[in-house]
Amino acid sequence: MASLERCARAATTTAVTTTTTTAAAARDRVASRRVAASRRPRSLSSHGRSTTPARATTTLARATAAEYDALWSWLESNGAVVSRVEPYEASASGEDEDAMDMGWGVRAREALSSGARAIVVPRKLWMTPETGKSDAELGRALTDEAFGLATWTTLALTLLKERERGPRSTFAAYVETLPETLHAPLFWSAEELGEIQGTQLLDNAAGYDGYLRGVYEELRDGLFAKYPDIFDVDGAFDESSFRWAFGILRSRTMAPLEGANIALVPGIDLINHSSLSESVWKVGDGGVVGAVAGFFGSAGGADGVSARVDCDRALKEKEPLWVNYIPGGIDSSFALDFGFVDAATPSPGYSLALSVPEDDVNYYDKLDVLDVCGLGENPTFTLRAYKNPSPELRTFLRLLNCQGQDAFLLEALFRQDCWNLISDPLSRENEAACCESIVLGVSDALSRFATRTTDDERTYLTTPHAQRVADAPSKSTAIRREIATRVRLAEKSTLTDVGGFFDSLAASLDELEYYQERRLRSLNLLDDDGKSTYDPFDETMA
Repeated sequence: MASLERCARAATTTAVTTTTTTAAAARDRVASRRVAASRRPRSLSSHGRSTTPARATTTLARATAAEYDALWSWLESNGAVVSRVEPYEASASGEDEDAMDMGWGVRAREALSSGARAIVVPRKLWMTPETGKSDAELGRALTDEAFGLATWTTLALTLLKERERGPRSTFAAYVETLPETLHAPLFWSAEELGEIQGTQLLDNAAGYDGYLRGVYEELRDGLFAKYPDIFDVDGAFDESSFRWAFGILRSRTMAPLEGANIALVPGIDLINHSSLSESVWKVGDGGVVGAVAGFFGSAGGADGVSARVDCDRALKEKEPLWVNYIPGGIDSSFALDFGFVDAATPSPGYSLALSVPEDDVNYYDKLDVLDVCGLGENPTFTLRAYKNPSPELRTFLRLLNCQGQDAFLLEALFRQDCWNLISDPLSRENEAACCESIVLGVSDALSRFATRTTDDERTYLTTPHAQRVADAPSKSTAIRREIATRVRLAEKSTLTDVGGFFDSLAASLDELEYYQERRLRSLNLLDDDGKSTYDPFDETMA
């Protein structure tokens, strides 16, 4: 995630991670969301509740109804509970005019009550890293300790091998329904990427790109070179295929089956997203069974471990089933990983990554304060349009700008209470510095867009849908242009709104009460009008 690079005094706002750091963090969640890279547009793909979601996994040459019927038959014949729901083509149902290409989703085959288990898929039908490790052909390569493969890499290579096998694969019915064309920015052309110039989305997509290229190079020169009989680098395991597998994992895995427990769950991963939904993926009895016994302790499903989705509300027959992919997520996050923006319920936001600069004279004292409050050295805050910045962000800014006479609160005597003491304005100078740093950061971030206003974006989105599609050179480009426009609108709206908040705050600094005043008042040394009640004569007589 990119930061507002001038957000705090003395370069206190930083991009949280470099590409190297990103690569390390990525091993826990396929790839870290915290990435920083060049903003230069270039091709990254060269080698009741009515919502209108769209999936990253849509494809212009989508699977047929017969193939989805085959998937459902395969699931049911192998012990999955799928009879209460059915796959359906959302794009043909008239639900996705704004989203443009929802592809397929899942809907109720019969009326379902709130809390009902809509779909249950046993672990034996999941595709996991263990699937590949226990495979007669793949196992010897994926378990080669010389390479220390990340869990997501192991699963990606397993997926590619199953795709290479075609109808011979155990997972053939599932793999046949996976899309070939993905709409996440990682797969956009240079021209399409130009539509997100200046956004965090471009930064993060470029970070993914650099990370993926590095991982593939290591595989090509190491594992693939050692096992050329297993990995065809000119065919099923070329770089573009590996990139596709990464995109599938990013768009079709989610909590709790991610990170070390990553798994592809056929059927459940077909359910579309709604930001209004309270349904999420669940495992076992709702908890993460793997936290105790490990998700992948056995290849079968006799242990009773299953993934499921429950209805968060009553569903009528033929009514879509939704899940919330990222509860609390923002538009750019959905675009990055899933290749869509929820047009019906947008979530405009901006991720602000902050850290204490190492040249701060109070660097270690401030890190100690952060350690005590449990925030960590490099917190990321989510700015949201039309909502005030969080109290945690404002407190962090005060800590970041704490210096001079205010720095006494950083001493060991106040260490345990410092965070609480600065949760309200510290001093006029400190609060002014906080406002100035954000306002400067916002101005810098907005300057990277082609325009600072949102007029162009709003004009485009009010143009009739049919015209927007007709004006694009292809349906795929139209989809990506829609995503880009909504992300630019979301980020610029958020930045403008947050800048306005701190501008207004800066104009009212004289009206605030600061630490010294609060302290004196607590000692009854200030009256309600802010005047001193101290009388040295009365004290002498006492």
